Amino acid sequence: MIDDDDEDNLVEYPGWEPKTPRAERGPLRDAPLATLTATPATEQARALVAELVERYPRPQAAQGRIYARDKTLDSYQTAAAAFLADLLDAIRRGRSEGWLRSSQRKTDYSGQIVTWRMFDGVRTSWQEAGLLDHKPGYDGSRAMGNPGPPRGMLTRYRATPALQALCAEHGVTPLNVREHFKFVPVMPTELVQLTKPHHKTPETPTVHRLRADVAALNAFMQQHTLTHPTDEIIHLGWVRKFHKAENLARYRWDKGGRLYSYPQDAGCYQQIQEDKRVQMRIDGEAVAEVDISSSYLTIFYAWIGQPLDTEADAYGDILGPTKLDRVVTKFFINYHFGNGDFLAAWRSGVVADVRKILKKKAIAPEEFNLKRYNLREVKRRVLEHHPLLERWGHPIGGRARDWSDLMFAESEVVIGSMKELMAQGVPSLPVHDSLIVPASHQALAVKTITHQFQTRLGVSPSLDVTHLWDF
Repeated sequence: MIDDDDEDNLVEYPGWEPKTPRAERGPLRDAPLATLTATPATEQARALVAELVERYPRPQAAQGRIYARDKTLDSYQTAAAAFLADLLDAIRRGRSEGWLRSSQRKTDYSGQIVTWRMFDGVRTSWQEAGLLDHKPGYDGSRAMGNPGPPRGMLTRYRATPALQALCAEHGVTPLNVREHFKFVPVMPTELVQLTKPHHKTPETPTVHRLRADVAALNAFMQQHTLTHPTDEIIHLGWVRKFHKAENLARYRWDKGGRLYSYPQDAGCYQQIQEDKRVQMRIDGEAVAEVDISSSYLTIFYAWIGQPLDTEADAYGDILGPTKLDRVVTKFFINYHFGNGDFLAAWRSGVVADVRKILKKKAIAPEEFNLKRYNLREVKRRVLEHHPLLERWGHPIGGRARDWSDLMFAESEVVIGSMKELMAQGVPSLPVHDSLIVPASHQALAVKTITHQFQTRLGVSPSLDVTHLWDF
């Protein structure tokens, strides 16, 4: 499955359906995953679900009779409530213009609260009634010569104005959906996943080792508490996601590999703004966030055999002295790592991604003026400081490398550091290229990350430590 990434992720633009306008692709890509676990918590919500089930029953069976047995009706009502809550919550988040993504694989519903038959009945009935907008998903290519897009995409749904109006008649809206429904966070059963494209995780010695590492980190973190003074932070555990397994039989488990906190929703510590993350507490203690500055750039330079100057900010003062200048510089370089080409046009989807980053950095998006950043000039200045970037996209050390190799190298440093800290009784929380630790252990975290980076890549990274009082 495709998951929302942190702002420091490589910028990717996986192909959507050819008929989908480019401006719509960003919201579709950012659609949250349906959890299908919510249940009504108020009389208004229960009355709303009951009306929906009565008005739009499960489609008729082959023999023409509508299922009306109590057990089936209860299951159908459970599915309707869960799906409705997820649809309204997707609007509340304001990240995807209300779009929600959901798997169409029947096996993904095995052992879940909502079965495939019931979910299929709800979505079919609501689509026919005009209550849902719908963007069909598709499988990615599975073998050489297989036609179709290289990456699969899950089906997207969105509540139409008609469905929202019906909900409003009962006093249920996207803004108050979490008052009317109880959302139950769930943890995936598989801790090691293959995405982009999706495959069922095979049972191999390598997978067993990777799964055991994640399980150990999850069990250790469960012994500690994570809180926030103003926001509800829920962390059930991590899942490690690998990518680009086009040939599963020959896959080496060295593409991607980052840890993602679950549930992946508004309460996920990895998705909140940096200034809010450092307000968290681990076991009641204030935290420090240790960030690997210019992580991908440092890894790239190490592969080339010319260590990056860690005494200077790799992104600073290239386009100007401001935080916005630094964000644009970093975005431009990471776009190059993610796509193999330099950014040549400020397309609407690209601009939306920059503004998303600015929001997480607590920088006003309106400060981003396209006229100020002529991309030819941006490229010229970046290459003045980092001419080696011209070599990206060509073999390095005799082998082709891409964004997934950078991500894997980074993930090995971060997870190696977490395991080393765990052995000393210190909990840590990864945010892809950084670790959050109790503030009393920040010096140990700096030492540990530096050791892991030196051991695995042969160079020392530049590290930044952030505390609440830095904002």
